[in-house]
Amino acid sequence: MTALRSRALTVLLGVSLSAALLAGCSKTDSSASGSFSAAGLQAATDYVGKYRADVTSASLPASSPPVAPGRLIVTIPCSYAAENCKRGVDAFAEAAKAVGWETKMIDPAGDPDKGRAAVQTAIRLKANGIFFFSGNGDQLKPALDDARAAGLALVDAQGGPFKQGQFDTTVEPDAYDYGMVMGAQMTVATKGKGKILLVNDPEFPSVVQYHEGVLAALKKYCPGCKVTDDIHFQIAGLSTTLPTQFQAALAAHPDTDMVWAAYDAAATAVIPVIQRSTNGDKIQLVSSDGNAANLDDVKKGKVQTADVATSTEWNAYQALDEMNRIFNKESVPLTVTSPFKLITGDNLTTVPWNGDVDWRGTYLKLWGRTG
Repeated sequence: MTALRSRALTVLLGVSLSAALLAGCSKTDSSASGSFSAAGLQAATDYVGKYRADVTSASLPASSPPVAPGRLIVTIPCSYAAENCKRGVDAFAEAAKAVGWETKMIDPAGDPDKGRAAVQTAIRLKANGIFFFSGNGDQLKPALDDARAAGLALVDAQGGPFKQGQFDTTVEPDAYDYGMVMGAQMTVATKGKGKILLVNDPEFPSVVQYHEGVLAALKKYCPGCKVTDDIHFQIAGLSTTLPTQFQAALAAHPDTDMVWAAYDAAATAVIPVIQRSTNGDKIQLVSSDGNAANLDDVKKGKVQTADVATSTEWNAYQALDEMNRIFNKESVPLTVTSPFKLITGDNLTTVPWNGDVDWRGTYLKLWGRTG
């Protein structure tokens, strides 16, 4: 999602930043890192305020080439059991139906081997393109090379950053800024004194950037915050190993009062553990994606108190529009950046968040379809 950025985007960097917070952010010397900062809290409050406002405009295209007829598109989610991935491929199928394209969904269930096999199946089916939701370009090679050689258009949403030559384009929000907003919101929610447990899934390049942004925001705004633990999991263990792993971390750090989850499906997996814990009524959670159940939690003021959301359905329509441009031999950007919003209980407009603008009607009109 930000192939154009010049930041170091490695898991190692995220771990080193996290280690610095673990080692240094519990100091109490007012002159050292670890002291409460009223200025930092105010700066965090101002920063998140910009992302709480409704989206009033967006870079929707002004024109579109003719819709390429008779296309077969294979859709591959990260895991159909993860709500946001399901929403992504379902929305792409909805858009494809509107323009007269056929889709076939193949679910790898978070298994990289099955993901590569799904790409090979798309080639055998003589598909015209593949839409990936949270595809991992490194994991999917060399199958992506085979698909490219076979002439398939390769479009991703919410999976980057990616290396040039993996996907033709990807549609997603700026993941580093996504993470910065979550880190700043945790600063505000804990009044600059949070004891924060991080739940990270570094198999996805986008989440690596979320994690980096979270740590950078805590370092910038919240010297009085302490990272109690930084656990890693993979989406294949979302409902199996993650809850047990999280429970052990929470038991080892009973002073935790804030949890950052890499995305909403992970939040959903750990929230019951929080509710069962002895201090569960004192723990807040911040996550991202804007899934319905999570936004309902935010609205009711339960464990999850904030969510940073992009409109997944909007991203899927954007992805189809980019794929159609590829079919029409137009050049497409490496990254199409989509807007996002920090949602709390008092600014929630729709469930799931619809982006605040009529993107669906705009695309259908561009494609010569009625909405």
